[in-house]
Amino acid sequence: MKGSLRPFLMTCKSEELLDDPIHVKNVIGGLGLQYGYHSDSTEVKDQKKLTIWKNYFNDNGRNLTLVRQPIFAKMIRAGIPNCLRGEIYEMCSGSIYLRFANQGVYEQILTTHKDDTSPALDDIEKDLHRSLPEYPAYQAPDGIDRLRRVLTAYSWKNPEIGYCQAMNIVTSSLLIYMSEEQAFWTLNSLVDQLCPGYYSSSMYGVLLDQVVLEELVKKYIPKVTEHFQRKEIQLSVACLPWFLTLFINSMPLPFAFRILDCFFMEGPKVLFQIALAILKRHEKELVNVEDDSELLVVVKAFFSSLNLPVDDATKEQDDANKLEIFNSLMKSAYSDFPKVTSYKINQLRKQNELKIIGGVESFTKRNALRNIKNNANFSSDEVSLIYDYFFGALYYAKDHQDKSSVPEMDLTAFTRMLENMTTWAKLNDNSSTATNDEDLMVVKEVLQAFMQRLFDYFCSESKPGVTLQDAVSKLGEILRGDVMSKAAFLFALYDQDQDGELNNMNLHTMSTELFLLMNLLDTNMDKWDVVCSFITLSAEQANEQDVVDTLHHELHDGQQPQTVSPLDSKYFVDHANRIHNALMGPDAPCVKITLPSLRMIILTEDRLDQLIQTDIPQSFKLQKALVERQKGLGHEIFEALFIEGKKLANNMAASSSTAAAISAPAPSISSERRSMSSIPPPVIPTSKPPSRSSRTSIVGKLGEDDEEFELV
Repeated sequence: MKGSLRPFLMTCKSEELLDDPIHVKNVIGGLGLQYGYHSDSTEVKDQKKLTIWKNYFNDNGRNLTLVRQPIFAKMIRAGIPNCLRGEIYEMCSGSIYLRFANQGVYEQILTTHKDDTSPALDDIEKDLHRSLPEYPAYQAPDGIDRLRRVLTAYSWKNPEIGYCQAMNIVTSSLLIYMSEEQAFWTLNSLVDQLCPGYYSSSMYGVLLDQVVLEELVKKYIPKVTEHFQRKEIQLSVACLPWFLTLFINSMPLPFAFRILDCFFMEGPKVLFQIALAILKRHEKELVNVEDDSELLVVVKAFFSSLNLPVDDATKEQDDANKLEIFNSLMKSAYSDFPKVTSYKINQLRKQNELKIIGGVESFTKRNALRNIKNNANFSSDEVSLIYDYFFGALYYAKDHQDKSSVPEMDLTAFTRMLENMTTWAKLNDNSSTATNDEDLMVVKEVLQAFMQRLFDYFCSESKPGVTLQDAVSKLGEILRGDVMSKAAFLFALYDQDQDGELNNMNLHTMSTELFLLMNLLDTNMDKWDVVCSFITLSAEQANEQDVVDTLHHELHDGQQPQTVSPLDSKYFVDHANRIHNALMGPDAPCVKITLPSLRMIILTEDRLDQLIQTDIPQSFKLQKALVERQKGLGHEIFEALFIEGKKLANNMAASSSTAAAISAPAPSISSERRSMSSIPPPVIPTSKPPSRSSRTSIVGKLGEDDEEFELV
């Protein structure tokens, strides 16, 4: 990436503040440049803050080379200048390094997927106009288009997540202070690192943090916990939206951004500290509420007090009062709950994560089972087991799946489901007596063709894959119902042109695959004699008796009884060739049967009736052993953790490659001729004290106006 440093630095606002800066043209910025910033700071105060930050940058580096001194945190809490807020969010979250290492990727994603569609795009469109409607940019096409592009690009970059609830709220806030590319990479850092599990279909991360918050409330505000337990009040009813939207939807925007300032600097622990401060502030009211609705009234009243409409005559005093309330809240968050550290939060998360993951999985399963419209006469336990087979196969074959609003199996996952569900679908377990590789390949091809036929039949007409509802309904046709309905299933399976007749080719395929299935099932019957009987009974429907006798003789001529069990591939291939010659050879009689004829044949041949009524249904394992039921939750937890583990491994691999490219010590900004390898890894807190001049210039400036820069 040699030569890309100078163009990148030209997009950093901090370069404009230097005494001898790189010449910056058209500095990138957010919607606030045009539509204004919703800030609690006046223009005069903003300029004073800007001077302080300029001094800090001169002494401690900026953008890619920033070093965090102890004073850095105090400056953040005092409030960030509007023009620097987006860049400082990037520096604190580390997304500035992602943006530098992936220059042009954002535009490339949008170009590559310009004409593509996905379920996530529909969800994005629904939420666009619900994003910060009070901000004027989102009442105009410009703001909506920017938000759409960022969310769309993220959905294509991370299809595992796509688009989830509240992403629009957070992203629309970032776009006030950031360009689209800045917001895109900051959203990546937010979802993957700062708030893992918050923005997912199950939202298990934010649910886990609600349990953590309840434990913290129990420790620091025990009276509230005791009262809520007596009244069965759910704290998460009020607090979950705070965490999911990072207080953006709860607080007035000027104060929400002050919280975001601290959040990007210190991480999720800030959310817990502020939530605890709000609850502690209203402890007296909370111990008197009677239900969830009264809890919401209390917290909404507090947030409303920060955003009451005012007359012009009293506006200045009212704004000061609101700021005083907010500053006291922030002061309480840091002074009353200093022991709520990131280490403590992670400890509590680890203690509760298994319980949450198991609960989320169980809830997801119950919800999916409730949505099944036709249970096909299966019991609730059987439908539950089909669900386990379905999603187990879907999970292990997920690399083959496309993200969809309704989970669907492709052929790979469908085959895996049948391998787990039946006693015959795993060919390797049934072909131990194979004597020839070519014969075994023929057996595999026949079984694969049968699997493809079943898959095509299971798919509903409107979808390319098999849904859970499809699986339940079609399995019901195979395993439930009477002989008439099962004969109809068998007929439809091979009547691919849907002309109401099975001809020689259809019967050839059907006979071959049924013969293989009987061998795989290892039924207690003469399998070959059953197939011969089926073919001759079919031929009787449209031929004279002498033709049928000739066909019967050809099928049995020189035939040797099967002496090998289970399936012997050579024996199967020899007899499959007999079927081919009898039905597809030059002298083969014309055979056609209809559904009524097939039903009559099955009723006539008792062994066929036994096959579809007893042997095939018994081959499906729809009774879970007691030990398997006890292990069920453990498997759910393991799979959920494994998903996150794979995701973490991928992120670490990507981070390692990036870190390798940017791990060398950093030069000064003026050395822009150096390559990307000269850029340091993301900034981390350091205990190195600032220089004496730095300490004097920054602290002195802060001390000039203590009320303006109140360090909470």
